Amino acid sequence: MHRKLLLPLALCGVLLAVGAGVSSASTKSSKVTITPAPFYTGAQLSQYAGNDWPTVGGDLQNDRYSTLTQITPSNVGTLKLAWSRDMGVCAATVQPAACPGQESNPVVQDGIMYLSDSKSDVWAMDATTGNILWSYVPTFPTGYNIGGGGRNPGVSLGQGLVFLGQRNGVVVALNQGDGSVAWTAPVGSYLKGIDLSATPIYLNGEVIVGNSGGDGGSESNAMMAFNATSGALEWFWNNIPTHNQPGGNTWPWSGAHSNYGGAAIWQNVSVDAKNNLVIFGDGNPVPWNSRGPGEDLWTDSMIALNSNTGAFKWAYQTVHHDLWDSDLPNEGIQFNMTVGGKTVPAVAWVAKYGWTWVVNRLTGQPLEPVVQAKVPTLPNSADVNAWPTQPIPQTPNTLSGCIAGDPTSGGGANECYDQPAKGDNGRLQTNPIRWTGLTAPDGKPYNICQHMCPYDTTQYVTQPFESMDWPVSSYDPLTTGFITCGVTNRTYGKEQVPAASQVVGSAGGIGSGILSVADSSIDPLNLNDFGNFSSLNMSTVSPTSGGKWEWHQIWPTVCYSGTVNTASGLTFVGHVGPGNGQTGLGYLAAVNSKTGAELWESPAGQMNAPATAPPITYSVNGTQYVSIFAGGESHNDPTRPNPALPNERVRGDTVYTYALGS
Repeated sequence: MHRKLLLPLALCGVLLAVGAGVSSASTKSSKVTITPAPFYTGAQLSQYAGNDWPTVGGDLQNDRYSTLTQITPSNVGTLKLAWSRDMGVCAATVQPAACPGQESNPVVQDGIMYLSDSKSDVWAMDATTGNILWSYVPTFPTGYNIGGGGRNPGVSLGQGLVFLGQRNGVVVALNQGDGSVAWTAPVGSYLKGIDLSATPIYLNGEVIVGNSGGDGGSESNAMMAFNATSGALEWFWNNIPTHNQPGGNTWPWSGAHSNYGGAAIWQNVSVDAKNNLVIFGDGNPVPWNSRGPGEDLWTDSMIALNSNTGAFKWAYQTVHHDLWDSDLPNEGIQFNMTVGGKTVPAVAWVAKYGWTWVVNRLTGQPLEPVVQAKVPTLPNSADVNAWPTQPIPQTPNTLSGCIAGDPTSGGGANECYDQPAKGDNGRLQTNPIRWTGLTAPDGKPYNICQHMCPYDTTQYVTQPFESMDWPVSSYDPLTTGFITCGVTNRTYGKEQVPAASQVVGSAGGIGSGILSVADSSIDPLNLNDFGNFSSLNMSTVSPTSGGKWEWHQIWPTVCYSGTVNTASGLTFVGHVGPGNGQTGLGYLAAVNSKTGAELWESPAGQMNAPATAPPITYSVNGTQYVSIFAGGESHNDPTRPNPALPNERVRGDTVYTYALGS
């Protein structure tokens, strides 16, 4: 599964020459001097962010914590817009097909900001003014249509290069001084459905990235590392093992599951540089059903590899034989815990169900109570093969905790989830009642069910879906708070497509292979979906205790931004918009990291799109800035500029940057 300097079959013979197939239109428009990034060591990039924000997560551990203290709880109310910049790619559009939204946060080094967007464009900007120094616009191969683009969380820096994961499955290294292409390398063929949804992370002279595309029927997904200077492949690890490798016996080898098994990588890796570990979570198996019996390792798993060789170190599967797309789309966040009086290295994820996983990052063993709960297995007709038990972490569920006065209390269509089912230790909750009495596309009523209820070809089953997605989490070492941003109440109805009727796509795989009904089809304005914004106190989590909230909030609209924390006790988070978010006029907020109390909001109407990308903070010439890329998002979008036209959405691509007023 891992082999040094050996190309996988999907990549053989297609390593691109400089610029070939991914040529750039690069423009340079300023005399500002750009200082090339050095050969960063792992130790350097493992330090908390300060004046620079040198990597997308702030540091290699993805803590998203900054040591800056100029902006404080007492003066944050004087923050004012320092500059804004419309990037000019999809500003002011309300057509999701043209611009699905922006999920990227920039990086900053020596006063220069580097930003990418959903279409794989890249800009270098003066971080004090927003003036564009150079831009890169990719040219894609003939026949490839990027459309509105897709997920792009940002770029990374090292050795005078800017590293970008392009949507068409190509890693691009740009010269930091002018944006010209230094080298390109594929992570797989887009003709086989492979794409890139993660940032290539720079570490000690290599860039590490995993590919995606599994849900669309791509070849099985993988993690790999490239030489930062040349783009040569250094190691490669398949997420889906073959039959003679660890975990291979958990698949039925009558089919080609090692070639088309899924396990997409949606987020950036987390790196423990001291212990030479690259740690990541991956996606669900495909097709979503009809795979035959087995746990399907290493899908839906937390995984650690040796960062130098790609050798397998450990893995922990969070869902066995997944039928529900319950993967790990969030970044792993590293920190240290005290367990039994000893310091233990930990890494945490919040998964799609809103459950928080906390494990020892050297071994993968849980640092919290985990119950192997019995879950429903019926209906269990042909090709379902539901697994009878599932591991359920006992940390508080971000989806629970409805509070008096919030928009979900008091009954009616916005009621919180019902009481937990018996025997699940309070972690499996039933669906909202809004599906009750409705008729599914097959003419039958929906089967309203708990988490992890199997479905077959006879009836649509509704259950929670994608409640926690890509909005990045963070860790504040001052409060020991693990801070998350998600969605409550989102549900889907699913019915199985008979195996004989599933169709192989153009990429060679089946893809999801289900019939589905989104909750937006019965609630076009998404007004029954709301947000959760939480800080779980990790000092209260132990092998015998699931821990307690530092604070837990229910928002009237979805939380889809992510956070950054500072040493002065502030947490910054973006909002879709005021009220239920329908206007899409987003804003940035600052809260007290210890209490969650809001201390500041950017002026109403200042932003032209939802602030749904993660904010960052940095300092230039003694001035601390807070910046966010506002453009909207597509997965759970309540914005409707014209409620009579429910397919319209608010989109944009503007950077807003704030500093203290005089």
